[in-house]
Amino acid sequence: MSERKKPVAKAKAKAGIYRTGYVVAIILAVVTVVEFYIATHFNSFAVMMLLGLVKAYFVVNYFMHIKSLWTEEESH
Repeated sequence: MSERKKPVAKAKAKAGIYRTGYVVAIILAVVTVVEFYIATHFNSFAVMMLLGLVKAYFVVNYFMHIKSLWTEEESH
């Protein structure tokens, strides 16, 4: 009975990983659109830098897996 639960748990974990990736990609796309709007309508260096830092945070944490360096659950 536990053998059947393992594939289901793996499938749910994999679905969660894909969902997180999609959410991060959508957030990055939205921030990029906001950056474009600000760049074309305003001249605010500080806001552009702030948005760049937001995008850098998402890229480093979710696509480069930096947050897994500080958890003991995963090993590479």
